[in-house]
Amino acid sequence: MSDKARFYLEQGIPELQELERKKIFTKEEIQSISRKRSHHEHRIAAARCKPADFLSYATYEMNLDALRQKRIKRLNIRMKGMSNHLGSRRILFIFKRATRKFHGDIQLWRTYIEFCRSQKSYGLLRKEMDSFLRLHPTKSDLWIYAAKIALDDNNSMPETRNYMQQGLRFCKHSKELWLEYAKFECIFITKLAAKTVKILGVEEIDEDAPDPNGLNFDDIEEDSSVTLEGDEIALPTITEAELNGEEPAKKDEDEALRRRLAEKANKDVLEGVIPIIVFDEAISAMPNDSSLPITFFALFEKFTDIECQKRLLAHVDVHLMTTYPTDAGALLCHVREPLVGVQIIEASFPAALKIAFKRFGEARAKSRDKKALYDGFVTILRDILAQGKTVEGGLDQSLDRAVRLFLGRVVRWSQDEELVLENAEQVAQLVL
Repeated sequence: MSDKARFYLEQGIPELQELERKKIFTKEEIQSISRKRSHHEHRIAAARCKPADFLSYATYEMNLDALRQKRIKRLNIRMKGMSNHLGSRRILFIFKRATRKFHGDIQLWRTYIEFCRSQKSYGLLRKEMDSFLRLHPTKSDLWIYAAKIALDDNNSMPETRNYMQQGLRFCKHSKELWLEYAKFECIFITKLAAKTVKILGVEEIDEDAPDPNGLNFDDIEEDSSVTLEGDEIALPTITEAELNGEEPAKKDEDEALRRRLAEKANKDVLEGVIPIIVFDEAISAMPNDSSLPITFFALFEKFTDIECQKRLLAHVDVHLMTTYPTDAGALLCHVREPLVGVQIIEASFPAALKIAFKRFGEARAKSRDKKALYDGFVTILRDILAQGKTVEGGLDQSLDRAVRLFLGRVVRWSQDEELVLENAEQVAQLVL
């Protein structure tokens, strides 16, 4: 027996003696455990050991500890102090030895970290995660993995941002990392908005949407230009009474002031300032990648429950129309933008549809890839008709007819330009 294997086996003798003394395991079972541990210790001490040997050892100890916990519960035995955590400590020590020996094995590290999460050993988890990232700083997926753990387990947005920002120092040109950073910020906005409503009692107020008097697709006068106005963030001020240390205001006034200050503190976050900054920095890092802003647009499309969605989409749309005015993907985003977040049963949907039709008409003359533009717009119209059959209340009959008529016009335009649409036969069945 090697000295190293003997050393680690001897450290486990007191634990086995206690398990036998408390009749959690029989003498024969203790002997079997000793033989198994000796077998695993010799395998990982061998010169040709592999990461799989450590994983096999850790798996055995996990099963053993699960059995020990079940017997303790069934026999109603009390384990005092550290005795109740010896199994977990032993497994963690095996993983620690494994990652020190095979520090380049990512799957081994992930298994170790997942076990720390299952044991809720967050202090050790953070320490080992930092060691893991120091060894593999150029792998963007690992920074995303660490940030996700920080957000899901600790609900800590500062820690999540810290991981993402550190990752971007090493992986500045990682599209996935930039997108995930923006995604985490949008998730945070969703949580912050829900928390604001719950704590402060702030209710969302829906403004009355314009109700157009019918749709005239031959003469659309709607102005489809998108403008962004810079919003100033009002900072809270200190009153003269507070400065002089005078008696504070009444309770009701304090409560109103607290509410106003909290709203102002969160104003910039709720308005989507941070995702916009992330987007701008991503574009600066990869200025020649036309697919990046299109992917950002698709990401922001998914967050229909945040109030700043329109602002985020408008910001991306302005960049797309300024930088890639003839790209089919960019033009489709421009056409889709007014429809995002608007349900087909809402009063504002006809006006949004009107703008989309106009933008498509303008895009026809600009696009370099007309087939991609036509196919993409046909897909949008087909999705609207499909929603009309599934959404409660359905699509208004006049709107359904308008969409089908415009779809027929798109088909005729494609034929004039000698383009073959995808699923042309199915599309033809939808046309009036």
